[in-house]
Order: sequence, then structure tokens, then C-alpha cells
Amino acid sequence: MRSPRITLSLTSGHISACANIASVNGHSTQEQVAAKARALRRRALLCLILSPSAVYLSLTMFALALNLCTVFLLFFHADLSLSQLLPSQTFFPPSIPLAVRSPYMSVWYASTNSSPPISTAYPSFWTAEGNILSWVGRIRVDGATYSWMGQDRPAPGCTWTWPTGNYLPPIAINLTTVRVTPTRSIFSMRAGPMNVTVTFLSPIEPSDLVLQSLPFSYVSVEAESLDGKAHDVQLYSDINPQWLSNNWDDPATWSTHQTGNSVYHQFELQTPQPFAEVSAQAQDGFAYIAMISTRGLTWEIDADETVRNRFSSQGALANTSSGVFGPIRDEPTVFAISVDLGQVQATTAPVAWAVGFVRNPSISYTTSNGQTLLLSPYFTTKYGTDISSLIDDFTAGFASAMQRAMALDQAILNAASKISPEYVDLVSLAARQTFSTIDITASFGSDGLANASDVRIFMKELGALTTYGRTNPVEELYAALPLLLYLNASLVGPMLSPLLEVPPDLGRQAYAPKDLGQQYPFAIAASGPQSHPQGVEQTGNILIMLYAHARFTGEGALIMRYYNLTRLWANYLVNNSLNTNNQESADGELSANITNLALKGIIGVKAMAQIAFALGEEADADQYNNQADTLIGQWRSLATSLDQKKLLNTYGDQQSWTTLYNLYADKLLGTNLVDESVRLIHFIPIQPSSRVAQLAELQAETLRGRMLNAPAFGVPIDSGAATTVNAGAYVANSIRSCYQHYGQRGCCSPRPLCQATCAMRSSIACGIVRHSTRRSAHSRWCTTLPLETSSREWLGKHHAPARSSLA
Repeated sequence: MRSPRITLSLTSGHISACANIASVNGHSTQEQVAAKARALRRRALLCLILSPSAVYLSLTMFALALNLCTVFLLFFHADLSLSQLLPSQTFFPPSIPLAVRSPYMSVWYASTNSSPPISTAYPSFWTAEGNILSWVGRIRVDGATYSWMGQDRPAPGCTWTWPTGNYLPPIAINLTTVRVTPTRSIFSMRAGPMNVTVTFLSPIEPSDLVLQSLPFSYVSVEAESLDGKAHDVQLYSDINPQWLSNNWDDPATWSTHQTGNSVYHQFELQTPQPFAEVSAQAQDGFAYIAMISTRGLTWEIDADETVRNRFSSQGALANTSSGVFGPIRDEPTVFAISVDLGQVQATTAPVAWAVGFVRNPSISYTTSNGQTLLLSPYFTTKYGTDISSLIDDFTAGFASAMQRAMALDQAILNAASKISPEYVDLVSLAARQTFSTIDITASFGSDGLANASDVRIFMKELGALTTYGRTNPVEELYAALPLLLYLNASLVGPMLSPLLEVPPDLGRQAYAPKDLGQQYPFAIAASGPQSHPQGVEQTGNILIMLYAHARFTGEGALIMRYYNLTRLWANYLVNNSLNTNNQESADGELSANITNLALKGIIGVKAMAQIAFALGEEADADQYNNQADTLIGQWRSLATSLDQKKLLNTYGDQQSWTTLYNLYADKLLGTNLVDESVRLIHFIPIQPSSRVAQLAELQAETLRGRMLNAPAFGVPIDSGAATTVNAGAYVANSIRSCYQHYGQRGCCSPRPLCQATCAMRSSIACGIVRHSTRRSAHSRWCTTLPLETSSREWLGKHHAPARSSLA
């Protein structure tokens, strides 16, 4: 029997090589920089593997290191502009992220065909109801005021009317281009004689849990003269109490703080309701707008007409605060910060505001023994309750945060562009959205201090049209898995651990839970057996994620601690995966004997075999290996059509078809359950003259034909799906483009290292594309294993018995 092994391909040498190149002397010529970049690229391995719903991009961490270093070289030595580095936007989503850092810090701009431009539009909260979150931006050029975001029109439900008297309405700015990257939304506009670039940056900082847990975003403005002349320029932005609640009868209170390093407004409800929501907005948060202390900065808190009119007429604010507190619904108070740049031909650096929404505690977590823990945002491990120091650091850190964001963007965009420009845009939309669904938390000890070693991560289900709010929905964690593995595989462990915390004396559930409750931010660990119809789906998901976490990080504490529980769940899959009667998939399909669902369960059994082998449980490893091999043999005969031309959605239904996206896990984990002949029926030919290649081309033609007759939003995931998963629309073209790009070589070269990288560092796209379309996600260099090192040897040397390390 073939022994399972955990293998990883990236070593510290790759990172050292990259760092050496990135440290090139600042006086290097462009030719020298280009030569070093070419030398680095010659060493890169970039492979593609094909997924069931799209071509999944196989990105090694070495390739990511390569791209990060190349970006830094280009930015700091080749002096290329942003417009030269970013590809053009190929399509525009119905909603564009502006400030998205947590489930409750989630501000969007609706960009449908009927939407007004952002210069005259209200941003909104993420929900389908579109709760208005007033956010206004202005630029004043030579005494004329232009709007780059928001409007002064009263929102629906407001009791006030249009301003009168000496009110000076702004001029709507002309929007010229929009660009969405993984971390930024960039709007280019024209304000009279100035070009204006407005950038909304929601950093993705997976290498630093403190930075990633900060529920703050940036908006920055750059301006450049169109006529080559200097102009008198002032900038302005404000937000209002709508950020606190969708119940506009709630009264708010506020204050202004000047630390010496920054200026910020803080406001909150007068009677906050802990862990309560109104239309999905939290009722227990503090909202902030801030700016680093700078020459020409002024601020004000007062009625919107008063404050905005003062800026339009004077180009500055009064540095005063109204003490008249009242309901949100009344004449809106705004919290404004402006800066006078004076006479400028072009801004020398972006002018940046920080906005945030902070909740502490952020999660009410009930353990399986009934104890309730109030968990705080992870940033409290550094800042405690010192919000002033946090804001000082965040505002001062804008330039470095922007550099990291641009580097990460370019790494992802370079890699995704190997597929298609449309694929670039899909990945760009999914990255921030995935990270905006999570809260990273820490507990507090008896000494009152945050415990940095006690990390839990919670995800809120967002975007469902009828229901939302589940805590740690397992199928959504699974959908986000590829992005998490790509950026920092160690994040997976703290997401899974709350789902596993069930004391053995409470009775083990025969299959895995599907979530931690229905009402975020409450998280309730299982206290005993719970019934749901997705036993195969969710148990397969968790076992696959557990093994992926161990395989990608080398961290064995989690699989060791919960080994007996995972054995119980694996036994359930052995008995229930092949014939999935009375089972439901995460896509809501209830048909018996679903080919795709069965495959996930069988891969889960194989993952358990790998876990057992890694922990030295030889007998269990042999048992689960043999059971997985038996199951996959039976599945293969049931899943393939009689004419051997396609894979069926349902056993025996010769008219059915499927995209079979669960093949992704087999490729990801390197379990190789599905042999090449079956995989190639679904994907692309390696040798066009072979029978397998002919079957592959027939399958590709089948999918291409379905694309030609697809509904407006793409090919469904299978013939039984009631709804469309948009990722499926890219299957046929992806198959064709990959084959054209790689020809007879297939996706990867036959070299073992390349094969390992294809299997291991697969795809930022699979899960995050499904995550963003079905339910609307500088990298940490994860610890890796040499190819020749077994999982057991690595885990024996490096596992931490008490917990999974995030260090």
C-alpha cells in the first residue's frame, strides 16, 4: 500500500534569495533592476491546475515571494506608475467595497446600472436592505467645491428638508475610471482643473494578527493639475451617526480627541445594546474618523449644513464640537476633518483619513461546558483599551500599509492574469470580502490582560438573501480555504478549533456540526449531539480542512488533540458517503446519490488516513486508506456515464452532468483518489492522441456548449442546481486557455517539485470565487516541509502539545 506523506515545497532559502534581491542598492539603474527581476523570475515555478468550477490558479508561496520582491523592485527602483502596473477593469460588480474589515465594519458603494456615481451616492452597509451609512468627501479647488463622494440630499426617513439660505451645494465631480484590486477600490475623477484619485484601502494583513484584527480602513485622495499650474486646494470628509445603528430613533453621543500625533472623532449610542443587531448592524460599537496631525488640519462636529457650508465658503472648519446630542433621525450631526493643502500643482503624498467601527467585547462564546467567555478583538493584546495609541499607529502607518497592499495586489494580479483579465477581477472582488467576514479574538486572563496565545477566529455568514448571521458556517470556511491557505494557513486552525471543542463525556456527535449557532456574534459550542441533514458535506469539509491545515503549516496540535473525534466522524463517512440518501449538500441539493457530494465524503476518509499516518497510528491509516480505495473504486463506476464521455451528477441518470468541484480537495491534498483518466474526462488532455485526451475534449466541449446556452449569470454547478454558481461560467474557456497555454505539457511539468507545488499551493480562486458569488475574502511565509520529510517526523519535532501556534 502506498504510504501517505505530508510534503511541502517552500524552504527558507527561497525567502532569503528574494530578500537579497529586494535589498538592491537604491542607486541601481533600471537595467540592473530589470536584470535582477528577470533572474528571479527565471527561478520561479508557476503551475496551473484545473478545478471543477474554474481553472484554479496554483500559486506556490515561492511564486508569491517572487512577485512581492518584484513589485518592491519595480516600485522603489523602476519608478513605474500605478496605472502602468494595474490591468484594466473588465467588468464592474453591482457593489464595490469601500471599507470592509469586519462583519460590522462593512461599507459598500452600490454600482448597478441605475446607481448614481459615487460622487453623488450614499454608501451603504453590506445587507440587501442597503442600510445607508452617510460618508461624504469634498475637494475645494480655487474656491469651487466638488463632491467626490456622497450627497447632501436627505435620506429616506429623515425629518429634515433641503438646506436653504446661504447653503452652497457642491459640484458633482466627473468620474473617469474605476479599478478594484484585492485590497483597494480606486476611483479616478476630474474636479475642474484637477485630476483626483480617491483610493479606498482595506488592508489584508494575514501576517500580523494585530493588524488584521483592526476594524479600520483608509480613504486617501491625490490630486494633480491638468493645466500644469498650481491651484488652491482643500480636502474634506465626514461621517455621521448612521454608522452606529439602523434604528434612527437611537440617540448618540460623541467627543473629539487630539493626541499630538492624530485627531479623531469618536461617537457611540447613548444606550448601546451588547451583542444586539438592527438590520444586521451592531448596536454596541464605537465609530471613528481620524487623520494624522498635519499642517492645515481643521475639524468640526455640528449639523451637516453648518459644517459643509463652512468648508465650501471658507475652505476650513471651526475646530469646535456641538454639545447637542439627539436621535440619529434628527438634523444629522457630522464628524468632519479637513486639510488645507494651499497652492499645489500636485499632492506630494496621498491625504488619508482613517475610519473604523470598534466593538469590545466582540464575541460572546459559550463553551461546551456552559461557560460564557466574552472575547475581545485580538488587537487588545497590544493596545488593551488604549484607542488613542491604536489610532496614532494606524494613521501613522498609512504609507507602509499602502506599500504592503500594493505588493500583495500585484502578486495576486500577476498570477491571476495568467488565466484571464476577467479572472483577475473575480479574485480581486473575493479577497477583501472574505476577510471582511471574520473577527479575530483573544480571551482575557484573571489578571485582566488579553491572552495573546488564546486565539479564536469567528466568521459571520454574510450575503444570503433570505437568512444570514450563522457563526462559523462550515461550508463557508471551506469555501474560503484556498485564500486562507494562500495567505496564511495558520489562520485555519483557530477557525476550526471552536467547532471541535466538545468534551468526551457529553456524547460525541456521529458527524460534524454545520456551524456554531444562528445568531452572530453569539458562538455556541456543541454541548451534545445535534441533528442536521448535511452530515457528509460538513464532516468531509472539516476533515479536509484539518488535514490541509496540518499539511500546509506542519502544526500537529489540532489533529492530535481531536484525533478520537475525527476517527468517529471518519467512520460516519465510511458508512454514508457512497450512497448519500437523505443527505443535503451545501448547495441545497437533496437528491440521493449525488456524485459530487459522495466524492467529498470519500476524500474526507482519505484525509483521515493521512492524519492517522502523520500521528503514527499505522493501523488506522491502513484501515482508512483501504476503505477510501474501495469507496473510490465503487464511486468511479457509478459516477461515469455509460458512454464514458462525462461525469454524472446523479448515479444512473445519463442525462445529468456536473462540474464536480469537489475534485479540488483531491488535488489540494495530493490524495490522488481520482485517477488521471477520470480527472481528464473532466479537464484537459495531456496527450491529444490518447483516448483519455479524446474524452477530456468531449467533456470540455460539453461544458463549452453549456456556456453558449447559459443563463445570464453563468453555468449552474450541475444539472440539478436550482441556482447558478458564477464560477462555473469560466470552466470551458478556462479549459481552452490552459490547454493553449501549456499545450501537450499539461498543467505541470513532470518534475516532483512542480507536482508537489501544484497539489499543495493550489488556487486562490476555487473557494473564494464560490465564496463571493454564491453567498453575496506581504504574506506570512508558512512553515513548510522538505519534500523528503514525512509528516510524522515533522510533527514529532515541531508540534506544540498545548495549542496550534500562530507564531
